[in-house]
Formats: sequence, structure tokens, C-alpha cells
Amino acid sequence: MRSGSKEQRGDLEGARPPVPEPEPFTEAQGDAIAHVIVELRKQWREERNEAIAPLKAEIAELKGRLDAVAELKGKVDALLTLLQGAKADAIGLPRRRRCGLRCSYHFSWVTGSPSASAAPN
Repeated sequence: MRSGSKEQRGDLEGARPPVPEPEPFTEAQGDAIAHVIVELRKQWREERNEAIAPLKAEIAELKGRLDAVAELKGKVDALLTLLQGAKADAIGLPRRRRCGLRCSYHFSWVTGSPSASAAPN
């Protein structure tokens, strides 16, 4: 605990010497600091690009694989469509098509008319 009254402490704190104002950098110092900053940013950019390069290569490889999978899926879908048509022909069932509406008016049989009366119950 401090001794003395509040007024005495205030007087002592006010008796401290003032902090000198910092002097501005000289032009040479400013240029040196700017040069260091430029070089550090250049170094950091190179390090970042070196760290990112393998990730970019991996992303490109994965995109290529994804394209190949999408192409195979399209081929599999086409093959399944052909096989389902051949299966219906082999067991004597009529192949049917539906539009996106899935209503009775649009439901049609390949060999029949587009009306609902052509479909067997």
C-alpha cells in the first residue's frame, strides 16, 4: 500500500519527465524498410505457391477422374436402358414410356395410342 495522500501521489506522477517524441525515419531508413518488406512478401508468395502446387495438381487429377466417372455413368445408364428394353422384348411385355408429368393422360404404351384407354388395367 502506498503511503501519502492522494494529492502527494498525483504530484509525484506529474513530476515524471516527458516521453520524447520519436523522430521520423530518414529517407534511407524508409527505403531500407520498404525493400525488406518487398523482399519478405516475395519470399512468402513463393513459399505459398510451392505449398499450393501439389494441391492444385491433385485437384486437377481428381477433376479428371470425376469426368471419367461421369462418362462411365452415362455409358452404364445407356446400357441399362438397352438391357431393360431387351428384357421386356424377351418376356413379351410391352415397353412403356412416361413423361415427366406421370399423369394418366401422358402415360402411353409404345405400341398403343397416347390415351389412357390404351393402357391395360
